[in-house]
Amino acid sequence: MSLPDTSPDVDNLPPSAKYVVFALEAAGGSLSRCELQERTDLAERTLDDALDRLEAADVVRRDRAADDLRYVHVEIDEST
Repeated sequence: MSLPDTSPDVDNLPPSAKYVVFALEAAGGSLSRCELQERTDLAERTLDDALDRLEAADVVRRDRAADDLRYVHVEIDEST
C-alpha cells in the first residue's frame, strides 16, 4: 500500500481503512464511493468511518459533484 510515511496516524489505521486504500490502488487510485463500497463489500458505516480516518490522515480526499451532491468521488491524495 502507498500510505504516506509522514503521517503519525498511519500505523493506527484500522484494517478497514487499509483495505479501502488497497481497493483504491487496485482501481488506479480513484473510485466513486458507490463503486468503492461494491468492491470492498464494507457496510456503509464502516466505509464512511474508514474514509473519515483516511481523510483526516491526508491519505485520501473526497469530492462531491457540483451538479449532484449525492455523488462522492474518492481518490488517493498524492499531494502529501
